[in-house]
Amino acid sequence: MKALACCAVLLAALTGCGSSAAVSSPPAASTPAETPSSSETKWDIDPSFNATDLAWIELAIPMDEQLLQVLGIAEKQATDPAVKKFAAEVAAGHKTELAQFVALRTRSRLPVRNPHKGHDMPGMMTEPEIVTLGKTAGPAFDPLFEKNLKEHLDQSIVLARSITTDGSDPATKKLAGSIMTTRAAQLKQLAAL
Repeated sequence: MKALACCAVLLAALTGCGSSAAVSSPPAASTPAETPSSSETKWDIDPSFNATDLAWIELAIPMDEQLLQVLGIAEKQATDPAVKKFAAEVAAGHKTELAQFVALRTRSRLPVRNPHKGHDMPGMMTEPEIVTLGKTAGPAFDPLFEKNLKEHLDQSIVLARSITTDGSDPATKKLAGSIMTTRAAQLKQLAAL
């Protein structure tokens, strides 16, 4: 249990969830015989996943969903054709990756939810920032987009690294390793734009 608490604290620190919002730790594994009380919900979580795996899956899905929205804006509004092309390439990879995260969530038996909604976290833009990006045009757009994309890629590497060391599900750890490699290559491409 101490290890689970450490994982939850570590992931909360890595994700930087706002201090004013309660940090939601992943649900503890339960057995089908356990019946949730009205004030407590329990899920029958696949035991191959530990708290770190589950927290990462729950965070990575909204991170990827949000980035796909931002990449869609860049595909339309970037002024440099190379930036538009890069945004499309990153979007294609993230769509595939998002499908992998959703499959992991299904296999883990986590509920479909976003416990991070409304949190201000590293690697994710706030809704007002996305609105501002969407309204930004011309030469000011590309550097603003590139700055936010870099933050997402950097934070994704940090989080994936924690899974490779503290995760337990083999498929989840494999995806984390792949993401670290992909994001590092994307950061190099981004720097070259």
